[in-house]
Amino acid sequence: MKFASFSTVVLFHLATSLVLFIPSIQSSLSHTSLLEQVCRQSPHYHLCVMTLRSSVNHKSKTDVAGFARLTLEIANANASVALKLLQEGYEHNRHPELKGALEDCRVSYNMLVKVHLREALIAMDIGDYKIVKQRTYAAGLQAQSCDNKFKGSKVSPLKDTNRYVENLCAIALSIVNRLIQPNQATLT
Repeated sequence: MKFASFSTVVLFHLATSLVLFIPSIQSSLSHTSLLEQVCRQSPHYHLCVMTLRSSVNHKSKTDVAGFARLTLEIANANASVALKLLQEGYEHNRHPELKGALEDCRVSYNMLVKVHLREALIAMDIGDYKIVKQRTYAAGLQAQSCDNKFKGSKVSPLKDTNRYVENLCAIALSIVNRLIQPNQATLT
């Protein structure tokens, strides 16, 4: 009889544990599937997945808008580092042929960080996704513009950074488009 009671207690404990853990497992699975859905629609699937999974405990990873915000924050952080390096590198540059391109890139990244991505993040906070889309698109163009400054040069010190920031902006744009499309459908 004690064996039956012990089995009942074990089964009850197991059932209780499952009830407590299944919601967190389901939440994790739904988060993964949402992340997969969002990234499959982006132009850079693998970068999207790596970027959004990189900040597992980030507060903005619970919905599509959170994914857009997180991508913009990461683009902004990388662009800010690039801007700082450009400011330092420009002052210490000994190659006159790069000086003009570096100065143009410094101006581009200054606009990218202090205007476009800043305004995109502010617009995310108030849910103005059309402004987010415009500012993010402009930020991507600024990164591309910087890359173009080195086309005739043998050296392109920002090639990888420009491409990374541009691709993050493209991912953010694809996510923001998901946020805008449902709103447009209800307005017509």
